[in-house]
Amino acid sequence: MEFTKEKIHEIVLKQRSFFNSGTTLPISWRIAQLKKLKNAIISHEKDICDALYKDLGRDEMESYLIDVADTLLEINEAIHHLKRWSKAKTLRSGLMLFPSLTTKVYRSPYGVSLIISPFNFPFYLTFGPLVGAISGGNTAVIKTSSKSANSTMVMQKIVSEIFPENYVVVIDGGHDVADYCLNERFDKIFYTGSPRVGVHVLECASKN
Repeated sequence: MEFTKEKIHEIVLKQRSFFNSGTTLPISWRIAQLKKLKNAIISHEKDICDALYKDLGRDEMESYLIDVADTLLEINEAIHHLKRWSKAKTLRSGLMLFPSLTTKVYRSPYGVSLIISPFNFPFYLTFGPLVGAISGGNTAVIKTSSKSANSTMVMQKIVSEIFPENYVVVIDGGHDVADYCLNERFDKIFYTGSPRVGVHVLECASKN
């Protein structure tokens, strides 16, 4: 699929509509999505390792330990702790807010998130942030690196099998496609990469 400026805008609008529906808010629903992701990763373990070998020359053991196992550990931790993490927290207000003695902090989702991942850890630094986005009750647009084409194909396959496009989608393409994404309004951006590109990401984010 070719991801044009119009197509990406359409995806972001659909994800915002899906988020606004409230579907992603229940903790039980988020945990169910994490379990789907976990099972899909386990099912495609060999595909992931093969893609990392083709893209980066990594052997199977290294790929499993760094990319597959670490991602599964993050998912397991999120599943185990999510109910506690998402509970409202009561804090002391302090003298400056007297007569209010306590303040309650609610953990609310941001909304529509953008994940920009690098070429050198294409799987772990894509699905790691995705675990955070799902746990937080957000939707996710994932822009992978054009330098890790085989890994991108596997991630597109995994995501499309378990999630609808209006919830999570993997976008491929070059710098032009990345800029199409950055010109949209996202509520949260996960970026891993060079400081030079980070400045560009921050500049675009500040406008939108």
